[in-house]
Amino acid sequence: MLFVTISQYLAIACLSVLCIWYIDHRWKRRKWYSCAKNVPGPYALPVIGAAYHFLSDPSNLMNVAMKLMDDYPDIVKFWMGSKLLYVLKNPKYIEKVISHPKALDKDFFYEQLAQLSGDGLATLGGAKWRRHRKLINSSFGQKALHSFLPIMAVRSGDLVKDLQNTVGDKIAPLYHIISRYTVELTFQTAFGVNMNLNSIEGKLDEVIDKMIELLTERILKIWNHLDIIWYLSGKQKEFQYYQNRLREVVNEVVKRKMEGERSKDSETEIEVANDHENLPRSAAFLDSLMANTDLDESEIKDEVNTFIIAATDTTAKALTSLFAIFGIYPDIQEKVYREVIEKVGLVGDPTPEDLSQLEYTERVIKEVLRLFPPGFMISRYASGDIDIGDNITVPEGASIAIPILQIHRSGEYWEDPLKFDPDRFLPDAAKRHPLSYLGFSHGPRNCIGMRYAMLNMKLAIAMALRRLRFFSEYKSVEEIEISLTLFLKMRDGPKVWIKNR
Repeated sequence: MLFVTISQYLAIACLSVLCIWYIDHRWKRRKWYSCAKNVPGPYALPVIGAAYHFLSDPSNLMNVAMKLMDDYPDIVKFWMGSKLLYVLKNPKYIEKVISHPKALDKDFFYEQLAQLSGDGLATLGGAKWRRHRKLINSSFGQKALHSFLPIMAVRSGDLVKDLQNTVGDKIAPLYHIISRYTVELTFQTAFGVNMNLNSIEGKLDEVIDKMIELLTERILKIWNHLDIIWYLSGKQKEFQYYQNRLREVVNEVVKRKMEGERSKDSETEIEVANDHENLPRSAAFLDSLMANTDLDESEIKDEVNTFIIAATDTTAKALTSLFAIFGIYPDIQEKVYREVIEKVGLVGDPTPEDLSQLEYTERVIKEVLRLFPPGFMISRYASGDIDIGDNITVPEGASIAIPILQIHRSGEYWEDPLKFDPDRFLPDAAKRHPLSYLGFSHGPRNCIGMRYAMLNMKLAIAMALRRLRFFSEYKSVEEIEISLTLFLKMRDGPKVWIKNR
């Protein structure tokens, strides 16, 4: 009898504590609830909110998220546990947020990303981000970019040779080849060093891929958010291994640049790039960072780490998608080829002026980034209340997501959205809202390397199409299934094979 009484008291006590917690929880978030009542969204359960929608197979999360957002045309709210997330799809709302001074900080998603890239420009917020952004902007001026072109031409020539080596293969390992190219190019242009990837234990492009794969697994599988489960699974140890490989390379690059001498050891082979000897010191991104006394060594290493991830994987995925599109649409491939021959010629390295004339090629690149944006979503943290119009306020502390992929494929803003049509980007045709296209994001936190990426892609396309033709098993964009990782990718690969011209 006494045991029953004690059990009852314990049950009542636990229930009371739970009720007090719930009342306190609701009270502290009363402003959130007040603001969110004007915004549609899926039903939220107590404690977990709408997170139950995302407990399915992680490989299917893209379809789940897209379907949920399709149910709400302009804006949707999600209660994700104790977090409030606003997903903005209408460009008029995005316009109010994307440049707002209270929406310049990245949210919890980027805290996870910091495990991959460190505290660099992509993940920093506040005054520190503004300081870094100002310092790094000068590294991507026109003069610096044009100084990279001779190096880009040499590396693009190497890329063409690697692609030619796959002629006769049923399916070319396209992404792997391009990924290695973008890594090597980044080290030689942005960091001013040559690097022998073959001498690194676990080739660097593969190291980056593995880190992205593991971090994606942690983010998408909700149970992995608990540190104890993640550690016990052995995944943290595996991630740490690859993270250490990347850090070793970054440390070695920074060290040797500081010493200005060559380094060779059993794991890495890095040397100061001769190609930079006749260039101004500001030509290389890393030179610019190291010349600034406002950054300490740790900050420099984090920015190098960030640039490796941001500049290599996204560009590799974009170029892979471009060559796949050429295979699907041979008429478009032929038009780009004819423009290259007319503006650049069959031989010789393209000049900046040549590349600036590739107007159709640039429209093709933009259309590929519309349908296959590597950065398929951006998110922000509201550091204060933000009025976005229509009696809707994003309250302080809430998160904001902008689903770039869905906006780019929405019939609300694009006629026949899955049709591949580069002429959407003709000046006379571009009458849509400017924020219905976010290929390089927009506003103060847009992609700082967008001109670098565009120059790189134009050059690689020109060099490749002068020698090669691309073919694909896919017959249309609709056939290509996409997969959700930190960056967008084709689930089954590009399915491309190559022939010599």
